[in-house]
Amino acid sequence: GGDHGAMSENEDAGRRVACGRKGRVVPLSQIHSLRPSLQPRAWLDVMASAHTTRDDKNEAMQEILILAKDKEISRWFLEEGILDSLMFILSNYFRNYSSFLRDETPPFASESPEPFSSFKSGGEAFYHARLAANCCVALGKAHCAAVHTEGDLLLMSAYSRGSVPVERQLAQMLFEVPHHMKVMDPSRGGACGRDAGVGEAGGGGGGGQPQQQQFDAEFTLTELSMQQAEDLASSIKALDDGKIDV
Repeated sequence: GGDHGAMSENEDAGRRVACGRKGRVVPLSQIHSLRPSLQPRAWLDVMASAHTTRDDKNEAMQEILILAKDKEISRWFLEEGILDSLMFILSNYFRNYSSFLRDETPPFASESPEPFSSFKSGGEAFYHARLAANCCVALGKAHCAAVHTEGDLLLMSAYSRGSVPVERQLAQMLFEVPHHMKVMDPSRGGACGRDAGVGEAGGGGGGGQPQQQQFDAEFTLTELSMQQAEDLASSIKALDDGKIDV
């Protein structure tokens, strides 16, 4: 219900970080033959795993986009921490893209260099991050439709008429649903933290060593301020539209 924003202290505090997990994952080829009720969990596991590739995660995000049309499933994804992995992908992308723009060598370059072209429109890193943005938008719409319209007919009609801007819905979700964020570790020169490895979770390269290192940093449950949520929503909505705004 409406007490959604205050969940971080109590029930949410015990939630496992849904990013960089080491456990076993159902092979992607087998997920489609699972009972429909088991599929959301399986796709979440693909996103949360440290061992699945970028292509695996792309496939998972395409499935999540379809599943998120169901308000109950969408709510379940948010409660189980899907934002942990989506925001990890997006923050890596924005940070690395900004590094290239400033003509700095991105922090991951020594481990698995990925050319700037990959981050530009049409590149692999761009495609990966855009899918994450698409998922955030779909989840934001479902979240607002579910949480903000209960018992509020005026709001409900505003949402069903499409008169609440998508960016506003996205900001609302980011503000109300805390997610685990990578903490920077200055003592290691940013080698861990959210900088580490654009290949996030072994995105198609890099062997075993570097990709594991980035998950050694601590994740912290983070509640964004409204201003932070709005800034982030504006960048994510731009990416959802195929534009880059960092």
